[in-house]
Amino acid sequence: MQTVFPEYKSEIVLGNGKFQLDPMSYTVIYEGKEISLAPREFEVLYLLAQRPNWVIPKKNIYCSVWGSNYYDDQIPYKTVEHVVWKIRKKMGHDIIETLINVGYRLKKM
Repeated sequence: MQTVFPEYKSEIVLGNGKFQLDPMSYTVIYEGKEISLAPREFEVLYLLAQRPNWVIPKKNIYCSVWGSNYYDDQIPYKTVEHVVWKIRKKMGHDIIETLINVGYRLKKM
């Protein structure tokens, strides 16, 4: 029987290897290049990559990544928007799609 750490998360590979995330080392490879992301940036990207093409609301992203449960009017949406902006700046603006008034999704690869 194999022992797995409780925080173990599996690697994600999309687009025939074009996009790879390793949550155990917080490593991202995109189009053959290693992309340096801050921990929260990696966690948002990892969350989106777990369900490519699914739209994830900002509230769900915030609660999943920051681990905070706020009422709708208290969630700092600008925090999520800023992290998505930083990911796009490092990886390209088309990596994450915005659905206005709904949320974000990882582009189809």
